[in-house]
Amino acid sequence: MTDKTKDKNTPSVSPEQIAAYRSLYLEPGEVGARKGIFVPRELVDRLKKSVPLLDVEGLTIGVYVTRILLDHLKGNADILNLLMEKGKKKTLS
Repeated sequence: MTDKTKDKNTPSVSPEQIAAYRSLYLEPGEVGARKGIFVPRELVDRLKKSVPLLDVEGLTIGVYVTRILLDHLKGNADILNLLMEKGKKKTLS
């Protein structure tokens, strides 16, 4: 597809954005000690199909999801801390 025929609904993603995403989320690794959590079956099914298509040797669903969640917690730490402080005050009142 040339730029002129490119689908307008196709998002524009730069090579730098792809590299940044790869370094954040698509590195193989270990989850460590595990504990199960409940997530919708549809999410698990989607991840079972998607993660292998990323074609990263050693990348598991657990590692991928762990990296995403850790990044979310880190990126939203100020908001989460504020909300948890408010929750403590309500609990202790």
